[in-house]
Amino acid sequence: MQISAIKSTATLFTTWTAQYRRELNIRVDGSRIPTTNCLKILGLTFDTTFTSSAHATAIFDKLKCRNKVLKSLAGSTWGADKETLLTTYKAIGRSVVSYAAPVWSPNLCDSQWDKIQICQNAALRTATGCILKSTVDHLHEEAKILPVRQHNEMLSLEYLLGCYRKNHPNHHLLAFDTPGHIKKDIHALETTVQLYRREPLDQQAGLNSIYTDTVAKTISNYCVNAVIGAHPPSIAVEERQLPRQTRVVLAQLRSGYCSRLNSYWVGIDRTVQDICPVCGMGPHDTKHLFNCPAKPTHLTPVDLW
Repeated sequence: MQISAIKSTATLFTTWTAQYRRELNIRVDGSRIPTTNCLKILGLTFDTTFTSSAHATAIFDKLKCRNKVLKSLAGSTWGADKETLLTTYKAIGRSVVSYAAPVWSPNLCDSQWDKIQICQNAALRTATGCILKSTVDHLHEEAKILPVRQHNEMLSLEYLLGCYRKNHPNHHLLAFDTPGHIKKDIHALETTVQLYRREPLDQQAGLNSIYTDTVAKTISNYCVNAVIGAHPPSIAVEERQLPRQTRVVLAQLRSGYCSRLNSYWVGIDRTVQDICPVCGMGPHDTKHLFNCPAKPTHLTPVDLW
C-alpha cells in the first residue's frame, strides 16, 4: 500500500497528560507528517487521552444544526404533529447520539453529557411545544424518550451482552484486561451485564430485560408531576386527533407552566398580577382552572392527560 504523506497524520494515545502536546517525529518518504490530538475514523472522533470529549463536542455541534430543522417544521400554533416531530428527531438527532455508543459512552464525563442533553431538551421542547421553564423530566415523559445518558448506557449494556456470544466478532476481547483509565466505567457495565446473563445465553431475553429495567428505573427516578403530585398517566391516544395548537396548550398545562396563565407571565412582566382574570383569585395556575368558582367543572387535573 502506498502511503501519501500529505494525507497522513500521527496521533499519540496515552494516559499521561504530560505527553498530550508532544510532537511525533514520524516521516513518510522523508516528509514529517503533522501530529494531531484528535483523529476521526468512521465518524468517530478519538482524542489523545480517550476522554471522548472531542466526539461529544462534534455531536453537540451537529445537534444544534439539526434542531433548526425541527423548528422549521412546527411552531406553537402550526406545523407537524408531535409524533412526526419526534420521529424526525430520532432519525436526524438521536441517531447521531446513538452512533457507536458502546465505543465512546462509557468514559464520557458528566459535563459533556450535560451538553448533549441540553440539545435533546431543546428538540423535545420543539416537538411538544413546552416552554423553557418546563422541567426536563416532564419533557421526557411527554415525549416518551429516555435521557441521552440512560439511552446510551442501555445500548452499551446490550452490546456488551452480545459480546458474550461465542460467535460474536468481539467475543475474544472479553479475555483482555480493561485499560486503567476507563476500568472503573467498564467494570460497572460488566458487573451490571452479569445480571442479564443466562447459561445457555438467551440473547433476546437478556435484551428485553435490559430495556425493561432501564425504562422502569428511569421513570422511577423522574420527579413527580407538580400539577397532580404524582407520576403522570399515559396520554390518551385520542389526543392525536386534536390540532397542534390545542395539544401544545395541553402539554404546557400538564407541565405546570403555560403561556396562557398569569402565573407564567408574572415572572416576566412585573405589571401582571398572578390572579385569575375571571374570578380575581390567585394564583392563576393549572390547578386553579379546575377550582375556579366562576367556572365550576367536574373535571380534575388528571383529565389533562
